[in-house]
Amino acid sequence: MAPGMAMKPGVSWNQGTGMWASSRWWLGGLLVAGGVLAVVTVPWSPRLQAAPTPAAAPGVPVRVVLAERQNVPQELQVVGHVQSLHQVVVRPQIEGMLTEVRFTEGQRVAKGQVLARLDDRSLRAQLAQAEAELGRLHAQLQLGQSDLKRYEGLAAQAAVPIQQRDQQAAVVAQLQSQILAQEAALTAARVQLSYTVITSPVDGRVGLRAVDAGNFVRPSDADGLVTVVQTQPMAIVFSAPQTRLSDVRAALKTRGGALVRVTDQERGIELAQGRLLTADNHVDAGSGSLRLKAQVPNTTEALWPGQFVAVTLATGQLPQALVVPSAAVQRGLRGSFVWRVSKEGKAEMVPVTVRWQDDERAVLALESSKDSPAQGRGDVGPGDQIVVDGQSRLKPATAVRVLGARKV
Repeated sequence: MAPGMAMKPGVSWNQGTGMWASSRWWLGGLLVAGGVLAVVTVPWSPRLQAAPTPAAAPGVPVRVVLAERQNVPQELQVVGHVQSLHQVVVRPQIEGMLTEVRFTEGQRVAKGQVLARLDDRSLRAQLAQAEAELGRLHAQLQLGQSDLKRYEGLAAQAAVPIQQRDQQAAVVAQLQSQILAQEAALTAARVQLSYTVITSPVDGRVGLRAVDAGNFVRPSDADGLVTVVQTQPMAIVFSAPQTRLSDVRAALKTRGGALVRVTDQERGIELAQGRLLTADNHVDAGSGSLRLKAQVPNTTEALWPGQFVAVTLATGQLPQALVVPSAAVQRGLRGSFVWRVSKEGKAEMVPVTVRWQDDERAVLALESSKDSPAQGRGDVGPGDQIVVDGQSRLKPATAVRVLGARKV
């Protein structure tokens, strides 16, 4: 050991090398060859320890849902569009100069409300002329009737020829016919004059006007003056696939009409509720669908004609049905099946028969028996853990690890 140096814990002085050596080095062996002693040291390392026994492989991670019985409303969910029950293009019935527009674009109007006026001066003059002509004919008739009465008295006394009496009777009859014709002409003139006042044919809301005051308008104008649409109530038109005809027929038989819910396509907010009115009289051969019409009050005017909406039609209810998520139902060569987690934590492929299904839920057909009433095919029952995520990695008897469970 070098003088003046103290011994460090775990360290020893090597006289042969004149160096400090750690006690962690251990004597590996002695080799004797040709009378020479060799010392070999080997460092200790944790790698030289025995490797641990590998743990058992974990099960396939899956997420499950507990099958349960529910009262399941049967619904048809499709896209429809809003349609006005009455939509009218307001046109003039006679041609003339548009002198006045009495509505504001977009305002609500009542049936019979004045929307516009045409120049009526010439028609008022024609009406006055017709009234005057009718008055003249009445005066002539009165005179002719007086003459006829006098001729009848004279003819009875043989003071005048009977032929003269008959001629006067013909004059009176002719005047009476002329009066009838003039009364009809007067009525026509009044009708023509009424056409100069253009009114709304329905309660509703006006759109953008197509023409301004000062223009000469005709009944043949394609755009008319303005369009009026009824907004309360409104119609919802949508189509049902022919595969749901039995459900549609049941809905049409519902007293008061089956319930229809209308929601916004993007936000999912309910806009209105109404009732199914009627169905078309044929299935469209091209699309294989049947057009339906519902009516909603639209009291808040949340619906606009032409708007596309999500429509939900209630077609019935399945009481106490065995329900699993639609995502759990798989389809193979032998039909539909679900993956169930057994009590031992193994995957089981269980065949099922789907009675009804939508985007979210599937109702399994049930088979009643004395031992297990209302049990589903393949012995699926309430409370069973049905796999909804991770099915692609499963095989029968595969060990699984449930990450989470929830109800349908």
